[in-house]
Amino acid sequence: MRDLDMRQNEAGDNTKQKDAAQNTRPKNILESFEYIVELAENSNLDKEFFEKASTHIKYAARKLRLAPMQVVLLSMFIDRSEDLRIKISEIARYAGCRTTKILRLSDDIDILEAKHYLRASRSNKSLTYRVPAPVLKALRNNRPYVYEVEPVADTRTFFDRFDRLMNEKDDGEQTHDSLRELTLAMLDEIKDTVFATNLRHYHLSHEDELLFIFMAHLYVENADDNIVFSDIDDIFDDEEMPGRVKCEFRSRGSELFEKELIENVNEDGIARSDAFKLTDKAKQELLGELNLNTYARYDKGLLKTDTIAVKQLIYNTQEQSQISELTSILSEERFNEVQSRLRSAGMRPGFCCIFYGAPGTGKTETVYQIARQTGRDILRVDIDKIKSCWVGESEKNIKALFDRYRAICRNSALAPILLFNEADAVLGVRMEGASRAVDKMENSIQNIILQEMESLEGIMIATTNLTSNLDKAFERRFLYKIRFDRPTAESRAKIWQAMLGGLSEQDAGTLAADFDLSGGEIENIVRKHSVNAILTGNDNIDIEEIKSICRHERMSAASRPRIGF
Repeated sequence: MRDLDMRQNEAGDNTKQKDAAQNTRPKNILESFEYIVELAENSNLDKEFFEKASTHIKYAARKLRLAPMQVVLLSMFIDRSEDLRIKISEIARYAGCRTTKILRLSDDIDILEAKHYLRASRSNKSLTYRVPAPVLKALRNNRPYVYEVEPVADTRTFFDRFDRLMNEKDDGEQTHDSLRELTLAMLDEIKDTVFATNLRHYHLSHEDELLFIFMAHLYVENADDNIVFSDIDDIFDDEEMPGRVKCEFRSRGSELFEKELIENVNEDGIARSDAFKLTDKAKQELLGELNLNTYARYDKGLLKTDTIAVKQLIYNTQEQSQISELTSILSEERFNEVQSRLRSAGMRPGFCCIFYGAPGTGKTETVYQIARQTGRDILRVDIDKIKSCWVGESEKNIKALFDRYRAICRNSALAPILLFNEADAVLGVRMEGASRAVDKMENSIQNIILQEMESLEGIMIATTNLTSNLDKAFERRFLYKIRFDRPTAESRAKIWQAMLGGLSEQDAGTLAADFDLSGGEIENIVRKHSVNAILTGNDNIDIEEIKSICRHERMSAASRPRIGF
């Protein structure tokens, strides 16, 4: 009985809300939408609904210059604007009607899409919608949304806009046909540029024109000289390259081959039938105006030498000697001289080095400080991003990495350092007779790195905590192998004094003797001490507090005997 009363009360409240919605005059567009949505619930969008909501529909229709049904549909989409994948079936369910009824209103939805009030996604063979943020902003300001596109003024803007279209294509908001039409329209806007003028002279079909522009886009944006079929799939619907197009590329029967705009990627003197790149001719004739052969083009993602903070590092005697020698060799003048002599002797000019040893001993920071002292930038490799679950993608990623590094070296006065940080995952022993796909992938990655190390002309430094699992083939290719041991008591004392200003020599010696810590662990302890000083307002050095922090630094400290004298 109580449940029945509650349902009756809820029904009464809903009726009151709908009566209020019917009788209230709207003050702005969003308020009119609120009332329309309130009245539309379970209405089947029938004649009675339109009569009750007529005041609000007319107000919004006049403000937005839309038809009444378009206003109703838009109000229900706006009500779900937080959802980036709004389905027509959800609109139908709310309105209390069949999905087919909303589908019959597709012409009105198409008009909302054409006016950019809605963006449709047709990816994965499903149709969903979202409301763009600028639309919501316009409605909050009680004005209609007017979609404005800035003109495409030059070739650089053309490729920036094409990149945006490709992002929309990835989200299913562009089809292959719409991508082609918009691209051709943009091309017409820049018809007097060198790029558009020279491209016209090749008299390509619209389809081949789009293919070339897409491949040029990969080169312009990513310096990609290794374009495979899975890349080209992106411009086709359902991400599936038509068999006819794929066959033309495999057989070199495409117009793009005939007119010497693209060519196969060459590996070890063998042309790959599944990998392609722009020809030098295409880059010079069509993309020359972009001045891509400047260092700035490859600047993205580099750790710049002038942003590396100065940091005092303290080493054991043997480490200090080796690091000083390597830093001296990597200075611009000496490095050029050494490389020249190696080439004259028929030897590999590249420098491959490995820093190995216990965690927290300063391997990575040493690379940074060498880069700072020699004026070199750092291209840091993220192993996790290189490895992919897709067959062939990891190999492609590692090749693209070395291609990019070569491009940076060609276009810069000083070769940067290619840093493979925590490289255990790619330098391990190769699997004999690998049968699992993941093992085959690991072996392929390692083989590619070994080949690239042979032909490297720059500087590669790998850091690793593990050396017992290092493949012998890698070991042979590292010219400099520097072991980082845990600091001696003498070095630990120096580290304590360097990091904790005001610490007496005696206290530094006591901490160094009592706690066998790495430089990284000491730094962490000093940071904790600094945080405590900020919280308490007490900057004095309390040696007993620091000892307490030392004892708790390692998670396993409670179960391990104390180290020291």
